[in-house]
Amino acid sequence: MIRANRLQGTEERGRPSTTVESPGKKLGDSPSADTPPPVPGPVLIWNNIASHRPVIIDLIAIAVLWEISTYYFPPAIVPPLGDIGRAIWEIFSQWKNLASLLATSIRVLVALLLSFTGGTILGICMGSFPSVRTYARPLLHMIQGVPALSWVVFAVIWFAQVEIRIAFILLIGTLPAFALYTDSAVQSVSLDLVQLGQAFRATRMQQLTKIILPAIVPEIMSAWTVNLGNGIRVAVIAELIGSTVGVGFQLLQAQSVFNMAAAVAWTLSLVAVLFVYQGVISLIEHRLLAWRPKGEVA
Repeated sequence: MIRANRLQGTEERGRPSTTVESPGKKLGDSPSADTPPPVPGPVLIWNNIASHRPVIIDLIAIAVLWEISTYYFPPAIVPPLGDIGRAIWEIFSQWKNLASLLATSIRVLVALLLSFTGGTILGICMGSFPSVRTYARPLLHMIQGVPALSWVVFAVIWFAQVEIRIAFILLIGTLPAFALYTDSAVQSVSLDLVQLGQAFRATRMQQLTKIILPAIVPEIMSAWTVNLGNGIRVAVIAELIGSTVGVGFQLLQAQSVFNMAAAVAWTLSLVAVLFVYQGVISLIEHRLLAWRPKGEVA
């Protein structure tokens, strides 16, 4: 009996295993149920379109209403969509027109970067030192209360160079928002985090880089979103006087010959630039705030 059992065990050990491993599967790999199948490309494209469905519906509704209104108003007031489309094509197909669009875009970008740097530094100082905030906040609110057209008049009187005028108007129109947003963000930093840093004997620079700056990122991104539109509006106003290149200059040329199609085309082109900048800001925001829970990210 014992000999028979030994023979049977020997046969079982020599018998090849009947377990079949799935192709491409190795020992220790997670089961296929844990890894979702890849989403096809067309599905991703459709999901992106569906996420922007309200914007698409709004644009279609505006285009339909505009085209209907062309039957009741002359082309000098409401030009057909075909004329506007041809004017947009001329902007992007002719280098002279494209240079004006790029000039305005670069002016806005450079001015916003300078305003962001100066405004963030001033805002951090205001949030960290009450004495600075006491004197700086009223001055910033006063600057914000001055109309943009008044700053244009001041710039024409003070500066002879056109680019310096435009830069001054853009800086004075966008820097206060960055400073005030940053000041509010620094004031709202959790006191527990600050006290925790003090308990670990963190230096002031370490508190700034490890606690304050990461905490104020959402407010700074909100300031960028607000100042993008504000900067583009101010840039167009600044380019109306003395500039020979830029969207503001091109709008002035279109107004002088009553070319409504060109005026609308230049406006839509500038809106497209704004959308591009906002898309870049959104990508940066999602990258910087990737650590936050999904429900907390706007």
